[in-house]
Amino acid sequence: MVRFRAALVACLACCILVAVPALAKEHKEKKEKDVPDVTGVWKGASDTVAMGKLGHADATDAPKFLHADWTLTIDKQDGPSFSGTKASAKAKETVLGVLDGHKIYMVDDDGTYIGQVTGKNTLIVKYLEAGKDSKVASITHYRRDAAPETGK
Repeated sequence: MVRFRAALVACLACCILVAVPALAKEHKEKKEKDVPDVTGVWKGASDTVAMGKLGHADATDAPKFLHADWTLTIDKQDGPSFSGTKASAKAKETVLGVLDGHKIYMVDDDGTYIGQVTGKNTLIVKYLEAGKDSKVASITHYRRDAAPETGK
């Protein structure tokens, strides 16, 4: 009886040792599939209130309501991390970001973005810049013309 129990425990331990790596691989593959592919060129229009020395608009001493067109180009993505540029008619900045499910978080030289991937080719991004020289609060609705051909 003791030998039977020992053999049963050994058999169960082997099954667990074999199953755990397979389950971990399956979990990793599922998680990678859950990360949206955000590479490509995104175009959007923003609704903004800003004041101070502004990189993408003329400086203003009082709060000013602005509307601007933007191009967000994400050219590199590795899992949930990505990088690219954000450009207006006046300037261009490097952006770095991460995805948490369909939530998107980015930074540039002086501000922070929080948003959401709302569809395969749509996202909404809020931008906040709280500096001594400038202050900006903005929301931009982006659309990607076509999803990249990556097999995702």
